[in-house]
Amino acid sequence: MLDRRTLLTAGAAAGLTAGLSKCSPAEASRTPRRKIRVGALNVGAYTFWGIWARILSPGGTFGTGLLNMEITHCWDVNRELAEKFAAEHDCQVVDRYDGMVGEVDAVAFGGLYEVPWQHRLARPYVDAGVPTYLSRPFSYRLRDIDSILDLAAKRGTPLMATSCQEHLYQATHLQQQVKNCGVIKSVHGLCRSDEYPAHFHIQWFILKALGYEIDKVSLLTDDERKASYLQETMLFKAQQGQPAFAAALHGVTGSHALYLKIMGDQGSETITMDRSTDRKEELYSYFAPQLVDMQRTFEGHNYQPLDVIRKKTEVFLTGYHSHLEKHGALVPVGSVPVDWSPRYFKPGWIDESMFSA
Repeated sequence: MLDRRTLLTAGAAAGLTAGLSKCSPAEASRTPRRKIRVGALNVGAYTFWGIWARILSPGGTFGTGLLNMEITHCWDVNRELAEKFAAEHDCQVVDRYDGMVGEVDAVAFGGLYEVPWQHRLARPYVDAGVPTYLSRPFSYRLRDIDSILDLAAKRGTPLMATSCQEHLYQATHLQQQVKNCGVIKSVHGLCRSDEYPAHFHIQWFILKALGYEIDKVSLLTDDERKASYLQETMLFKAQQGQPAFAAALHGVTGSHALYLKIMGDQGSETITMDRSTDRKEELYSYFAPQLVDMQRTFEGHNYQPLDVIRKKTEVFLTGYHSHLEKHGALVPVGSVPVDWSPRYFKPGWIDESMFSA
């Protein structure tokens, strides 16, 4: 297994190599640009593909594909739902989860229920060097995410694993403005969430804005799969000139607002974002930025180093472990066993015999 430094270097090198291999601007202007052929996996139940397809498909909400990607193939554990998706978005259903290798330029996983098996579903594509997007929450075991990250590093496969809120400009804006706060004393945030971590986007938003060096995590909830209350605390490690500080994150129901406030000894910074009531505006402003970064990844430029994907996975699994094993106590990041797994949303959703067929 590769160490984390090797993952970091390999991920950056893969993006650089892909960028250097592209034709010059002059050559590109003379060459017709073919759209990136994207394979859509897990398109049936509880999936982001219902949103992404409305943005990418010529017959979607905008009446035209907004980006240089087109959905050409799809697969789902439920053949009937795959055929429905294919009819709506003019693509071809494949019989097996690995049936798109050699047929597409990139693949994206969109579902939640398949995540515990995602490392197995994705392996043929990552092994073949096909740029791959992993659906949130990325993996249910550290050993599983490590296996995919190691393989991506070895093959030089561009890999992306994100939540939509990481791509909002507010996260980058906050990165720049946080210096106005001086020494951070406390962070408070909330977003819509009745389940962890599928809708708990603020966790990854704050990591994008404030960094990935987390010491401990606590999660308090009555049921992480259908919560009536949800609070996570992330204790950030001390850095030079910045003592350790806590970020208290709350999941609320009935609102799609994103809110984050950083309080320091020299001032505070606040970020808010309400999702539009107009569906077209919402798709454009809230979800399209993720697809733009997905396209860049499919062109060979990793959105984040592989090491960051690993850190994000470890943080949310530590929260799971706090709730399920430690009654909500603060749990050190790095202490969760690599083979430990939380409860699945849908146990038995995937028939594992297909992996040996």
